[in-house]
Amino acid sequence: MNKKRRKRIWIWVGIGAGTLLVLLIVCSVAKGNSRIPEVQVTKLEPTSITSTVSAEGELRAANQVDISAQIVAEVERIYVEEGDYVRKGQLLCALDDDELLSRRNLNRSQYEKAKSEFDRAKVMYEEKLISDAEYQSYKTACDVALSNLQQSAEGLEDTRIYSPISGRVIRVEVEEGETVMMGTMNNAGTVLFTIADLSAMQAELEVDETEVVGIKVGQEAEVVLDALPDTSFAAVVRSVGYMASTDAASVSTGVTDFEVVLDLADVDPEQRPGMSVSAEISTAFCENVLTCPLQAIGAEVRDGKNVETVFVLDGNVARLKVIKTGISDGFDAEITEGLSEDDVVITGPYTTLRALADGDPVDAPKGDLQWREDENRGQRKPRLISLRRPRRSG
Repeated sequence: MNKKRRKRIWIWVGIGAGTLLVLLIVCSVAKGNSRIPEVQVTKLEPTSITSTVSAEGELRAANQVDISAQIVAEVERIYVEEGDYVRKGQLLCALDDDELLSRRNLNRSQYEKAKSEFDRAKVMYEEKLISDAEYQSYKTACDVALSNLQQSAEGLEDTRIYSPISGRVIRVEVEEGETVMMGTMNNAGTVLFTIADLSAMQAELEVDETEVVGIKVGQEAEVVLDALPDTSFAAVVRSVGYMASTDAASVSTGVTDFEVVLDLADVDPEQRPGMSVSAEISTAFCENVLTCPLQAIGAEVRDGKNVETVFVLDGNVARLKVIKTGISDGFDAEITEGLSEDDVVITGPYTTLRALADGDPVDAPKGDLQWREDENRGQRKPRLISLRRPRRSG
């Protein structure tokens, strides 16, 4: 055999070896891809579920008032400080009254003069010494003088600012020597003080339009303050707004929110108006019902309608079932149709669920039925959002 022929033989041997290696790799990959996927499952049993609505807002006193000036004047003296407790009718501050006092005294003198002239005119009118027109002229002058006196007296009273309620001074907005302005139709007057009765507190929340429809007056809630994250306070829904909020933040983001007010049943000395709060409002409760983890629930279109589905373990095969759900607590959903007690639902992992089809073989390792109980034992983790459930627009 010559040298050239031996070289050709080795080339073909190399090609054959390379081809065999490629075939082995392809077979190995195909064998790996055909491996029956392992799944996580949970057995359905009757339990209780509470549907909640989450919202954020701020704390405020149930009875809180801003005290504004009714006149334009200089602050002469302030009698209280922020944090002081005041009673209804207690003097808070005095405004400069020199000009108003002089005006009141002048109007009093003018009224006394007009009253004296009217009294003489009345006697003369009764004796028919003056005409009806002259009598009415004196009477009108007296009435005008009395009105001016009353007006100036009221203005003088406005130089003394009294508390309209009993409560805590939570804000002092002015200083002695500062000029305060009265409110007009287009401009708010100067706020001097804010007084709040801290014995009753409320949480003012902004709730999205898609969730506010489930909230009713009297429903129970739980409130957590950002400043006291380890403490929760019981509350009850007091009111649900019928008009959407029109604050600048809502308008700029295009989000439609409604105001919901909660009455806190628990009042703590650490609570302060203006603190940020988050709340969970219980909107529905069902007992002794079947529930399914949200991550197990998918959706598809059948006969032009959106339906919810889950995969149920049938021996070692996944069976797709159409279901109907009720309330949800953000972790699980109530099953109203399609499943029964002791059904074993495939809950994960997500990558397997996404590719799973009806009738596919699956592998659920022994003992995996305890997966859900082990995961959810103790305090629940933050809410899970089902990646298979389409997000509804709203």
